[in-house]
Parts: sequence; C-alpha cells; structure tokens
Amino acid sequence: MKKIGIIGRPNVGKSTLFNRLAGQRIAIVDDMAGVTRDRIEFTAEWLGRRFRVVDTAGYDLKEEIVKKEMQRQFMYSLEEADFFILMVDGREGVHPLDEIVCGLLREGGKSFVVAVNKIDSSSAENLAYDFFSMGIDKVFPISATHGRNVDDLMDEIISRLPEDEEEESFSYDGRIKLIVTGRPNVGKSSMINRWLGEERLIVTDIPGTTRDAVDTLFEYGDEKYVLIDTAGIRKKSVMFKDRIEKYGYYRWEDALSRADIAVCLIDGAEGLNERDVKVIADAWEAGRPIILVVNKWDAVENKDQAAKEMRADIDFKLQFLSNPPVIFASAMSGKNVYKIFEAAKGLYKEYTKRVGTGEANRVLQTALDRHQPPVVKGRRLKLYFMTQVAACPPQFVIFANYPDSVHFSYQRFVINIIREFFGFEGIPIKLFLRQRGEKKEA
Repeated sequence: MKKIGIIGRPNVGKSTLFNRLAGQRIAIVDDMAGVTRDRIEFTAEWLGRRFRVVDTAGYDLKEEIVKKEMQRQFMYSLEEADFFILMVDGREGVHPLDEIVCGLLREGGKSFVVAVNKIDSSSAENLAYDFFSMGIDKVFPISATHGRNVDDLMDEIISRLPEDEEEESFSYDGRIKLIVTGRPNVGKSSMINRWLGEERLIVTDIPGTTRDAVDTLFEYGDEKYVLIDTAGIRKKSVMFKDRIEKYGYYRWEDALSRADIAVCLIDGAEGLNERDVKVIADAWEAGRPIILVVNKWDAVENKDQAAKEMRADIDFKLQFLSNPPVIFASAMSGKNVYKIFEAAKGLYKEYTKRVGTGEANRVLQTALDRHQPPVVKGRRLKLYFMTQVAACPPQFVIFANYPDSVHFSYQRFVINIIREFFGFEGIPIKLFLRQRGEKKEA
C-alpha cells in the first residue's frame, strides 16, 4: 500500500489535514508549534484507492535534543513515503524552511505537491501565488480546517500516485492490540523501537517526549499485533496544567479503550512507585489484562535480591491483580523483550474465552453449596442463575431476588470460584447482579 507523507515546517496545519483525511481526530492539533513529534499513520481511501497517510514532525533547525530527534523522524519519513504533500502557510508567505524542505524533496527525487494552507476564502487565494517563487508549477490553495479545496488536492495526488503492484493489508482485524503504558521515562518508546528494530519513535531522557498515541502494525511468530505507544501518565492535576499534556491524557484513555492488553512498564532501577500503581490500576479497572514489564533491568545490581524485593512489592501493592505475568527485561540490551509477546498470546486466549450458560450455572451452584449468601435485614438472598454476556473482558451476570444486597465480598468469592473452574488467569472479570426478569445487556 502506498504512503503519502504530509511534511513541512512546524505549525502549518499538517496534523489538521491528517485528521481530515483520516476522518477522525487522531493527531493532536494545537496552535503551539512542534506538537507532533513521532510519525503517525492511518489508512485512508480516496476515489477507490487505499493508501497510508503519514503525519510527520515539522522540519526545524533548532538544536534542542527533542528537536534533533524530531528531525531524525522527518528524515526517516522522506525515505519511507511514495508521495508527499508539502504544506506551507499561506498567511505567512514563503518561509526559508519551506524552501529548504522543497529542496530536500527535489534532491531526493521525490514526487510532491504544494498545499498552501489557511486559505479560507476565494478572496485570499492570491496569497498562494507567492509560492510559485519556489519553482513550483502548480499550487493548491486549501483550508485543512474547513476542508476547502482538499478534494481537488486529493484528486491530483491520486492521479499521480503510482499503482500498487500488490496491495498490503493494514487492517486491525485479527490483531492483538497492545498498549504500552506507564509513567514518564520508563522506556515505552524504547521498547517499541527495540521490537521494530528501528528508531520509529522519538526517545530522549526528557519525560513527556511522546504526546500522541502512536499505532504501529507488527508481527511476531505466527501472531499479528498493533503496538500502541502512549504518553507517560503523571498526576491529572499536573498534566491538566499543560494543554498539550492534557490532550495526551485523553489520547491515552482512548487508546486504553481500544486495546486488548496493557503492557505496563516499571523502571527496574527506581522500583514500583505510587504513580506506577495508579496507571496499572486504571488499566485493570478499564478491563485490560496486565503484563508487568520491569524495564532497565540491565542497570540493576544484585539482580537476584532485587527481583525478590520487586516481586514482594508487586504482591503487596498490586493485590487487586490476578497473578499477572512479570517479565524482567531491558529495551536497551534486548533481554527478554520478546517474552512479552508470549505472555500476550496466552492472556489473549483467556481474554477472549467464553463459557456456556450451563457450565456457568453449575459453577454458581458450586459457589452456593460452599457458601450461601448471608441474610441481609432478615431477607434471604437467592441467586437464580448466571450467564456470561460478553468477552474481552469476560462479563458475567447473576440474576437475584435482591441484587443490591449482595455484598462485594460475596461477589469476589463468586469470581474466585469462576477462576477456579474456568481459569481466566491474569484477566479482569466483571460480575453484575440484576433483578430476575430484568433484561440483560449483551
């Protein structure tokens, strides 16, 4: 499948156009320059042609470490894409960086069109004429925000985009979606880069480098995955003070909702802290199985003793989890990084498992035989039957005469019996109680 890269200097509207072509808000958009850092991709379609759209970091010449890493990502995108949209700002006119990017495209023999953005009306189209000075035969005055003339731009691109010899599928169907999460600077992007064997995501020692939720398709063994890199999660009170970090938090919530399994990274050198526990608890409460990855293990001394202390800490602070896989790994050296996929494959099998109603009711009867629910305010509680109403995560409904009176400790007891008979090792189980005769939701 062909790739169309959207490139240009910072804050010319690349992410706005990317979101318009994708049909949804994927990339973070803000008036602040340099918001997009990693490459973000999405499959789009125009005139019956399917292609990948790539949003890139804005080209800049500043020397800060993050800016340098962004430029490396920009140069990678120059190698990967088959066609380019060079976006410029019509209101500001020709900028030296526009000319530099145009020159890079020409030097690389790349096919491209120039989209003059922020032309919101026909009366403003004369602003686009300035860009002919860059030696361009044709420019497209557009408004990425309002969609003005975007159809003409895409018609031109499709007419010039080379045909695919064999179309590659970028479908998410049948793929296990792994969200890589944790607090800032625990090595999330480094881990994904290690899996991919390339510096796909920006990595620095500065916390908060990743802002968007970045999806990458990946295959390991006989299984296909979607790897989702996310912003490091700090306290909401801190993140919400910065509007870009706030967007990153919402992207994290959205990514969590569409993931199957959460790969939660912990800094092995620093240990399990309060922020780690909160991120892990939020992922578990969202119904996602957890793989605990103790990263940076190569930097830990006296590993045997440190591992014992880490496991004891996990058992004490993460008691709400159900026997999660714990992997001591290093994204830097590559140690044990692929064991994560073995754990994910096993968890996914349990995560998608369904239990027949007959079997579920036999287990409910076993629970009642072992321990009847207590009498509440002189009323004997009766549990009539149980059924699994959903998977991913597994959800069970019990119909009772007084569902609101069933104590959470008895619900936990029933969940433990379900685990005893059906496994669901490492999987969050949701249990709901309803009045008999009340409609159950699938």
